[in-house]
Amino acid sequence: MRVPERLKLAVSQEAEEIPASESDSGLTFTDILFGFVISAIFVRLQNWGSLDGFVRWQLLTSVVIVLGSWIGFRQSANRSKYKLKFFNLPLFRFILDQIMVLLYFRIAILTPTHPTELDPAHLADSTLEVLFFIFALYLLWDIGNLFMSWGWTQPKSKYTKSTADWRGLAITTFFLACFALLLHVNNEIDVGAQQASLLFGVAVGLLLAYRFAKDIRNAWR
Repeated sequence: MRVPERLKLAVSQEAEEIPASESDSGLTFTDILFGFVISAIFVRLQNWGSLDGFVRWQLLTSVVIVLGSWIGFRQSANRSKYKLKFFNLPLFRFILDQIMVLLYFRIAILTPTHPTELDPAHLADSTLEVLFFIFALYLLWDIGNLFMSWGWTQPKSKYTKSTADWRGLAITTFFLACFALLLHVNNEIDVGAQQASLLFGVAVGLLLAYRFAKDIRNAWR
């Protein structure tokens, strides 16, 4: 066996399919973490009537990114089909999932439980930065999905390039560029309450468009 092949086996062990008898359709560790994030958002939503407009938009952005991501997590193909090992790509994607959840929690707590006076510029900058990093992780996750479809972790008999999700990768890349542009605009203008509300509104629109594009892509596959 040549050295490159040995190295490949060391860093990308062949994934072992979970038998149907051992599959779990219930809650997972990541689902429980999502629950903590959603509860943090709901605590802040209780003060909806007394919040400034731009704070409401920030919370709406948090709701859309978290709920949309949780739905995408539950719908993702082959996410729990293979057992985690040291080291394989399913483990890499699992780690990415946990980092994403931490970023969801970060975006959820940018608004204090009992906000008094918040700086709209700081809130917009912090939120958009987190969104940009989340989509960067989405891109890494999709790249990992491509490697899995090329047989890096699947048994040789299941090797097929036809399952490569190039559409999903293109969609994520496009929206990552959109959030990079939105973050750039935020850094170039003086952000007040109205500007922050507008930026959050655009972010919500992009998040909904992203989820719609992903769902349509799944329907066309």
